[in-house]
Amino acid sequence: MGKFVVKDSFYNKAKKEGFRARSAYKLKEIQDKYHLIKKGDKVLDLGCAPGSFLQVLSGIVGDNGLAFGIDILPAPNLPTKNITAIQADIRTIDIKNILSQLSITAFDIATCDIAPNLSGIRDVDNANIEDLAGAVIKTVRVGLKPGGAFILKSFFTDTLKGVTQELQKTFQKVTPYKPAASRSVSSEVYLICTGKK
Repeated sequence: MGKFVVKDSFYNKAKKEGFRARSAYKLKEIQDKYHLIKKGDKVLDLGCAPGSFLQVLSGIVGDNGLAFGIDILPAPNLPTKNITAIQADIRTIDIKNILSQLSITAFDIATCDIAPNLSGIRDVDNANIEDLAGAVIKTVRVGLKPGGAFILKSFFTDTLKGVTQELQKTFQKVTPYKPAASRSVSSEVYLICTGKK
């Protein structure tokens, strides 16, 4: 089955402005609304391919910050010194080892625009969403500093309530938000998590 690509205004804008995907504008909109990411921050981007979040993060954190990406797909080659990306499975990574290699104690912020491959079979898709969300949340619990924030893409499915409740165990506040750059037909929603306990 072919890849679903809608060539709308955000798609065209991304191509024109040199972003790898329209998702760059989703993160920009979230940042404009919530102001979570600061200059000098060390940011963990889970599911970073093709690299549009890393591109945006690089510009926000500046030369003294770091945008560190992990994806099971080949890591995007982005020629910016404050971006590092590795190819790895987030379900099996050792985030403590990564922190040690980077000589930092924790990330300030984490982002995750990852989506499992969906089959169209509701029960299978829900299980895959929950499995992936569980691995991501586990990584963030260990790798994010106290008081840190997390931006997680989820979906308006039967799994949303459970994912939200799991996040509420780790964060003081979890707010759903759907950016304008999300396709209107998409069931995606971003969970803005602040105040890591």
